[in-house]
Amino acid sequence: MINSKSDYLEYKKMDAANGTFNINIKEYIFNDIWRFLRALRYAEYIHNTKHGKLWKGYKLYTKFKYKSIGKKLGFSIPMNVFGPGLTLPHFGNIVVSSYSKIGANCKVHVGVNIGAAYNRPKDAPVLGDNCYIGPGAKLFGDIVLGNHTQIGANAVVNKSFPDEGAVLVGVPAKNIK
Repeated sequence: MINSKSDYLEYKKMDAANGTFNINIKEYIFNDIWRFLRALRYAEYIHNTKHGKLWKGYKLYTKFKYKSIGKKLGFSIPMNVFGPGLTLPHFGNIVVSSYSKIGANCKVHVGVNIGAAYNRPKDAPVLGDNCYIGPGAKLFGDIVLGNHTQIGANAVVNKSFPDEGAVLVGVPAKNIK
């Protein structure tokens, strides 16, 4: 979670380093995914560090800005869910529960849904660091996935795999490693 300006700059730097774009003026202006990630991290920074009545309107503005870009790209990614180094290689529908917690250096492809359990919105997935989530994967419920987990395309993960380095495929997902 971003709790200081140095955290904000570190998150932004790691997002850029893991991204599928070069850091130059052209990408800074025209790459919509990079614009979304910058807006998300800035909104997290403002929301977590600035307090008081004077900041209330600006907090709403930053949240509106990142949500507008996200809506255009098909992302429904709440603040303070992903650790540093988030990678979104393509734009398209990605839905994430606000109760999920996902570690550093996570790569999320298009069509992914990370959601809570039915009738229990706070029972959402917790993922470790360096996870890869393939296109169309669905993760839901009160599950825990370890570090370096790889989730194959269209896999449905509804139970925990806390072991490090799991490779999950199928419906329902099974560890093939």
